[in-house]
Amino acid sequence: MSPTRTLRTGAELRRAFLDFFVRHSHTEVPSSPLVPHGDSTLMFTTAGMVQFKPYYSATGDVPYTRATSVQKCLRLTDLDNVGLTPRHDTFFEMLGNFSFGPRTKGAYFKEEAIAFAWEFMTEVLGLPKSRVYASIFEGEGKLPRDDEAAALWKKLGLPANHIVALGRKDNFWGPAGGAGACGPCSEIYFDLGEKRPDYLPKDVFWGEVPGDAGDRYMEFWNLVFPQFDAQLDGTLVPLPNPGIDTGMGIERLALILQGKNTIFETDLFAPLVETVLAKAKLTPANRQAATRDARIIADHARALAFAVSEGALPGNEGAGYVLRRLLRRAVTRGRSQQGLALHGTFLAEVAARAIDQFGGHYRELETHRDRIVRLLEQEETGFGQTYEAGWARLVSVLRENRGKKPPFAAPRSEGEAPNAPTVFVTGAQAFELHDTYGFPVELTSEMVSEQGGVVDVDGFEREMDQQRARARAASRFKGDAAGEKRPWTSLSTGPDSTFVGYDTTSLDGAKVVAWREAGDELELVLDRTPCYAESGGQVADTGEVTAGNARASLVHVHREHDRIVHRVRLIAGTREVLLKEGGAGHANVRVDTVARASTQRHHTATHLLHSALRSVLGEHVHQAGSLVAPDRLRFDYSHFESPSASQSATIEQRVNDWILANVDVSWAELPLAEAKAKGAMALFGEKYGERVRVVTVDGVSDAGIAPSLELCGGTHVRRTGDIGVFVLTEETTVASGVRRIEALCGPAARAHLMNAGETLAEVSQALQAPPGRLLETVQRLKDELASLRKAASQASKQGLEAEFAQLAGEATTAPGGRWLVAKLRSGGDTNAVRDAADKLRGALGRGAAVLALEADGKLTFLAAVTDDLVAEKKLRADDVVRAVAKVTGGSGGGKPHLALAGGRDLDKLDLALAEARRLLAEALS
Repeated sequence: MSPTRTLRTGAELRRAFLDFFVRHSHTEVPSSPLVPHGDSTLMFTTAGMVQFKPYYSATGDVPYTRATSVQKCLRLTDLDNVGLTPRHDTFFEMLGNFSFGPRTKGAYFKEEAIAFAWEFMTEVLGLPKSRVYASIFEGEGKLPRDDEAAALWKKLGLPANHIVALGRKDNFWGPAGGAGACGPCSEIYFDLGEKRPDYLPKDVFWGEVPGDAGDRYMEFWNLVFPQFDAQLDGTLVPLPNPGIDTGMGIERLALILQGKNTIFETDLFAPLVETVLAKAKLTPANRQAATRDARIIADHARALAFAVSEGALPGNEGAGYVLRRLLRRAVTRGRSQQGLALHGTFLAEVAARAIDQFGGHYRELETHRDRIVRLLEQEETGFGQTYEAGWARLVSVLRENRGKKPPFAAPRSEGEAPNAPTVFVTGAQAFELHDTYGFPVELTSEMVSEQGGVVDVDGFEREMDQQRARARAASRFKGDAAGEKRPWTSLSTGPDSTFVGYDTTSLDGAKVVAWREAGDELELVLDRTPCYAESGGQVADTGEVTAGNARASLVHVHREHDRIVHRVRLIAGTREVLLKEGGAGHANVRVDTVARASTQRHHTATHLLHSALRSVLGEHVHQAGSLVAPDRLRFDYSHFESPSASQSATIEQRVNDWILANVDVSWAELPLAEAKAKGAMALFGEKYGERVRVVTVDGVSDAGIAPSLELCGGTHVRRTGDIGVFVLTEETTVASGVRRIEALCGPAARAHLMNAGETLAEVSQALQAPPGRLLETVQRLKDELASLRKAASQASKQGLEAEFAQLAGEATTAPGGRWLVAKLRSGGDTNAVRDAADKLRGALGRGAAVLALEADGKLTFLAAVTDDLVAEKKLRADDVVRAVAKVTGGSGGGKPHLALAGGRDLDKLDLALAEARRLLAEALS
């Protein structure tokens, strides 16, 4: 099937494409990030033209009018087809050539684009012309048929019967993300041949004409002719300069040139698939399912490696949720008993193979190899620990529901009786799997579908909505005493809420523009204010507002749409005087300068900390939230593991080096595009206006510290030395892939260090050891304590074993075995009790026991059942202990032969033991 042997490998095709268009005056542009920053319309980059979107509608100069690239892309639209068809994948490389701007500066349109494609296909790649087909837009509504493209193809020698006209769905592209450049397109197909591949099931359509549902005519290159600028409301505005946007999937091109049946057999995927299959035990019975699952894993591992190399992390929302879904889907496919049946982790190994394969062109893969491998190993290990429990729960749910009528409208096969039993999972059960075991509903649906069942996805969404509502209710601020906010009373017209607080902390002659009641307090809007409104993690200023003889303390400052709202509480004078004098422009505003200065220290320190984290841990680190207050700072950041003690010390030292250098901190308002061009850090997901404020902290060349540039509207110190000192106080995790640092600056840091010194002195005195030998002394005491605990545990264990031996002799003999119920007299921790109970099972021979242990006001129940009774399904320790503990309001569980549960109400202990006697006597009678 291979049309040429000149170019075959993916690397050769990638280089040949770029070189061809560079020879035709195109600028080679590196791939833009897979996770686009600054484009709120996209979660992932889905096409090569994404980074060029602004150029198609630009009215001024563009950096170049011709470009070519190999773009990293990720799409999940065909996720369910990955591994099942010869051409679907999630991550792929898109070869593209682009043109925008005026023709007078070198731009081109349809004629040149089609000619370039024809030359590259037939002369560089050597594709036989007889097997090449092209489609054009047939027109729809007010959009005309693209006869121009058809004429251009014919002019190059493509026969008329090799040109097909298709509708808007197939041959009108874009816009990417719902807005931007779009237009008609011409797709290029390659005829793979009339003979059906052997792998194709007989009932699967192979294909008859280009554009149909089959794979015979493989579409591999799309030439898009952007002529319109799509608005968010759906209207199409003609572009000032029509452009060219093409995209060719290198995976499909490799399939054609290497003569393979699927993209997974090409050199772009085959090494990854083979890595997976080598870990499995293949048999004729499982080979087909294993091969399918190996392809899914290869695809997902490759996608994850590329995403993680850019700093993206699996998480619970947005792009992170997509990555976690891919990871968990891959793990599930690997552990499926119908296919690969793998044990242990495998994703990191497959990702490492992908790095070996693609790291030569995409250097970021090799640069971040260790991080990629470690993160995938950790994520897979973490999910693997819950997968087995989740799978067991899912199996249990399906068993419970089998034969019942679904409590929702479940889809049924044609001709199936309306009330026929269906294997199903309710919305509440799917939510439990999501909430408790971390199974995304899509994963549950896929696993249940393999069992021939259905999931109530609508019911799951209702459960999710209820959880979101509970979360909103829990986090919502309580309304003031007046209930809903009252309407504003205007005292004057004109502009308001001009913030002057970057330059001053006091203002005389401010005017109260509007006011309203807020319970026992007032809310004011001023024409000008030095007060910072809570925003971007920085807390609001405190201070005082005076007018005439009225004084009011500043309780809070916040933004309400475009207004800065000051909430105040009267401490002298009357409301009437405050409003009358303030409305006349006689209000004086004073910010608490001590609190402002402390807040500014902590805010500038967060910028230094952000930079230090990226320098020490990697450029994948991004801010995920912050709190900047007078007494402390809190900084949340994306990272996959706890920094080592050495890394934490380096981060702290780096910030303090910056402070000691006492370099300038400055800020300026710039156009957003210019700020990004300078490399200013923006928060992903934040929306910025056309002009932004950039805060710059000069670097320290002697210490290897680069300048910090961040988009930020907060207040800052003028020089880093004003921060004083920086101390890390705590580092914790707040969510998967998100960590938190707490730190102190200035006086707060000094007080912390003084307290630590005093505590150290007190400990030194208490242990009668000089500070220099404290660690040695503490380690010696720890060793002594461990030895004493070990001896106590051994004594406890011996006491328990002796008591258990006595109890075994007192066991009640029943037809089905021996049983006993007792309250232990000996003390001991649960591990000692568990170990001794295993010996009790042996002493019983055939039987069961329920024991109660009361220690330190806590009640614990233990149930032990011999293996023969478990095998005969006579008794299960976990069921028994759960029922007994329930009598006291407790709960627990464990394994069928040995289980523990905690009790609550000690007064009901006798009732619980009576229930235990009843259960064992009934089971063994």
